[in-house]
Amino acid sequence: MGVSLEATSLFLHDRSEGGEISPPYSDLKRAHGLLNAIGWGVLIPIGAMIARYFKDNKFSWFYAHVFIQLSGFFIGLAGIITGIQLNSRIDVDVDKHKAIGLAVVTLGCLQIIGALMRPREKSKSRKYWNWYHHNVGRILIILAAFNVFYGIYLANLESEWNITYGIFLGILVLVALSLELRLLDKEDDC
Repeated sequence: MGVSLEATSLFLHDRSEGGEISPPYSDLKRAHGLLNAIGWGVLIPIGAMIARYFKDNKFSWFYAHVFIQLSGFFIGLAGIITGIQLNSRIDVDVDKHKAIGLAVVTLGCLQIIGALMRPREKSKSRKYWNWYHHNVGRILIILAAFNVFYGIYLANLESEWNITYGIFLGILVLVALSLELRLLDKEDDC
């Protein structure tokens, strides 16, 4: 799978000294994981759900969506910056985790750029923009969730963290399914 022994043993080797990680590196690793899990793995999916299921609230859904997505992006970006700092201090092979993280932040940047170029609602190109925005967002969410689980695996924190994040995602999926059914029911009534 390409994961080194160091990566699966809580990043125990420090490049500079070759010994166990000192508490600052443990804190940096924890910050990296929490910032990314909260930003990309929690806020971004919630912001997407607001855009999908709460459009009844005229403009408030839009502002909530933008605020939550930007918060998720910047918190996740802070997590990526801590990951870059962590990578420069420890010797581990986490190339797949880094590549997925790079894909996630790139998709996040594309979403922001796309939002700035959003055509007017009545524009002929709006349907293509919507298709782009929705699908890039879906791919970002799937990759982010996978990378959160993969990061938990790499940190060797599998049981409690996987269960916690898995329960959160399970609840989110159940809420999304119930909201999707409500949305379909509204469409049938029209």
